[in-house]
Amino acid sequence: MKPATILAVITSLCLSGAVAEPLWYSEVHDMDVCWRACFHDKPHCPSGWHPKKFGSCWTCCRRSSDEVFETSEWY
Repeated sequence: MKPATILAVITSLCLSGAVAEPLWYSEVHDMDVCWRACFHDKPHCPSGWHPKKFGSCWTCCRRSSDEVFETSEWY
């Protein structure tokens, strides 16, 4: 390839504004945060939490991207 062609490709990629996230980004940042509890029956979870089954155990989970802590809990 000619240096001018390489420069044109690099420039177009830089100016396109399209920046890809790493493949693992959504896996790490969109994980469920779950209680360390094993219920035999589907639990009634508090607001903002949802029941999730792991094997024969049920527990309550919420998305890690959700706001987990309210400021009033720290007072």
